Amino acid sequence: MAELQHGTSRVALIGDIVESRRSGDRQALHDHIGTALARVNAEQPVLDPAVITLGDEFQGVYATLGDALTAAFHVRAQLRPHDVRFGLGRGAIQVLDRERGIHDGPAYWEARDAIEEAAALAERAALRTSRTVFHSPEDPPSHVSAVNAALLALDHILGSLSPVSWTILAGRLEGQTQQSIAEQEGITPSAVSQRVRSDGIGVAMETIRKLGALP
Repeated sequence: MAELQHGTSRVALIGDIVESRRSGDRQALHDHIGTALARVNAEQPVLDPAVITLGDEFQGVYATLGDALTAAFHVRAQLRPHDVRFGLGRGAIQVLDRERGIHDGPAYWEARDAIEEAAALAERAALRTSRTVFHSPEDPPSHVSAVNAALLALDHILGSLSPVSWTILAGRLEGQTQQSIAEQEGITPSAVSQRVRSDGIGVAMETIRKLGALP
């Protein structure tokens, strides 16, 4: 894990649980988020590990957009059946208090605006599956638009998955084989393969892979 340098352009990630107030057991939800973040922090590249900052909101800092998006996808899979919203912003990070890990700066401001846009998009019936938005004044507007178009399409696929299909996708993200997932779920390998094809899991996996390679 590299040290976070003052003023360096990075990608900040802000996430929160959708409609978390409906959760009956707030402590269980808090513990679930903490466990998921710890696992993803340990398994995915990160500069400043994602941690819970207030209530059910969490933040982390990444070297690249691809790293931040990959972490977001894994956190989302880990936190099912809870749904998660993400805002990502590229910009400078200001280290206000190194000992206590307090940061600020344009990357966070852009991520905050992005997560608010994601929430606003989801209020529109046709875009109700929107969960992830990226903002960056440092990237060409056409690049930001292309990333957000891909995220909008990917969110639609993810938002349409059944619980079983989500389990299959989560397993594949963790590197499990279709055979092991089938045994775990008590279904046949052919049933897993059929869902990968028909439910868009294969498309989602390839999109996640390509987005994960972004600088």
